Amino acid sequence: MRQFFAIIGHPVAHSLSPRFQQAAFDASGLDAAYLPFDISPEQLPQALAALRILGVAGFNITLPHKEAIPGMVDGLSETAREIGAVNTVVSRRGEWLGDNTDGPGFLLALERFLEENRLAFPSHVLIFGAGGSARAVLWALARRPFRAICLVNRTRSRGEALLNLPILSGIPDRTACALDQTSWRDWISNAKNPLVINTLSLRAFAGNEIPFPPLEGLSLSDATLFDLSYVPSKPSGAGPEEGGRTPFLEMGSLFGAPSQNGLGMLLCQGALAFRLWTGKEAPVDRMEEVLRLATGQKSLWKSL
Repeated sequence: MRQFFAIIGHPVAHSLSPRFQQAAFDASGLDAAYLPFDISPEQLPQALAALRILGVAGFNITLPHKEAIPGMVDGLSETAREIGAVNTVVSRRGEWLGDNTDGPGFLLALERFLEENRLAFPSHVLIFGAGGSARAVLWALARRPFRAICLVNRTRSRGEALLNLPILSGIPDRTACALDQTSWRDWISNAKNPLVINTLSLRAFAGNEIPFPPLEGLSLSDATLFDLSYVPSKPSGAGPEEGGRTPFLEMGSLFGAPSQNGLGMLLCQGALAFRLWTGKEAPVDRMEEVLRLATGQKSLWKSL
């Protein structure tokens, strides 16, 4: 009997997960279909009920549902519980287990990017955003010897709440700032070789006269930029280097800083989800090939 998998989010049309996950199932000889569903927050309870009725074998969750799903499944993995967000659900004997492959996937992608580009592991990191993706990033950073974190969000209180998570107790210097404060600019100006991470989706840039996050006027020549988004500001036909730059990375391109978009993390978290669903190792080479063909990037790991 054919198995049914899905990704839910709002919006979800831009997602590349259906392409490379379906390719993974096909390459592994599994009779399975992976489909996208655009579900608004208001429709989420009804949509989950429908997926249960349809007997979905597993599904991914993208924005804006990652923080809502933990209260709507039958159980949570330790990773999902620590992060407080779910991006992967596995159906086991009729019960749904919520897991999170974003955190481990981010860490795998970051370490490979740094290794491939011969970059030192940074000790200072600045993060834009305080949603479910930021939670996964913080979980990952807590597993490496970072000394200082600055989290920038529209509201400072939400950032402070995240930085007080028990998993971050081993990082001595934790600072939360509101976006309209100047203190985060001072922080990053004084940080040595900082890692600057954007966890916000492309929608955060829409309709703003001033690009967001505002990197203008900063000296980031010694920084490394990592964007969890992989939606480029230019079409894929613009060429691998230009086409892979998101609006966030475009803002940083003036500094000549090493930069990585979210394709590497997408691949890594997707491969981990595939293993959770099937119990098999994912055909990573085939999945990566599909992502490269879909985006026009020659490499998911070379600095853009």
